[in-house]
Amino acid sequence: MKIITVSGAQSGVGKTKVAEMLLKKLKGWSAIKVTVSHRGSVCPIDRDCGACAKLGSDFAIVSERKIIEQKGKDTQCFKQAGAKDVLWLKAHPQGLKQGLKKTLSLLKKARGIIIEGNSILKYLKPDLAIFVKRGNSVFKPSAKEIFNKVDLVITV
Repeated sequence: MKIITVSGAQSGVGKTKVAEMLLKKLKGWSAIKVTVSHRGSVCPIDRDCGACAKLGSDFAIVSERKIIEQKGKDTQCFKQAGAKDVLWLKAHPQGLKQGLKKTLSLLKKARGIIIEGNSILKYLKPDLAIFVKRGNSVFKPSAKEIFNKVDLVITV
């Protein structure tokens, strides 16, 4: 199974758009959205998206259709772009490695997987690692940590 990761300098830089473009061309591929939350911290993107809400364990894998296909969510964009299966991995930093392993095992029959997220590059060597940024992007901490692991930088 082939894996392509899409990471980025900051929120809103275009990671989801790049993932959508890939999914439209890569028929039969699946997708994973990865969100890393931090206990007791303020939302780093200051949005009420529900990603960090009440994560009771080290990680959770969301597959429920009503959540995955919720209007305006990245996971819905992946599905509409043609992803065969879409999963959302929500994890605390200490649960990311285990959560990623479990999520990938659920998609082991996939032709290939597009994964959107930065921190996963600490635990995974994809076939292709894409990084999305703007010309004047300020890198968030997770982007700084993984930038040396990317294969291709796209400036939008």
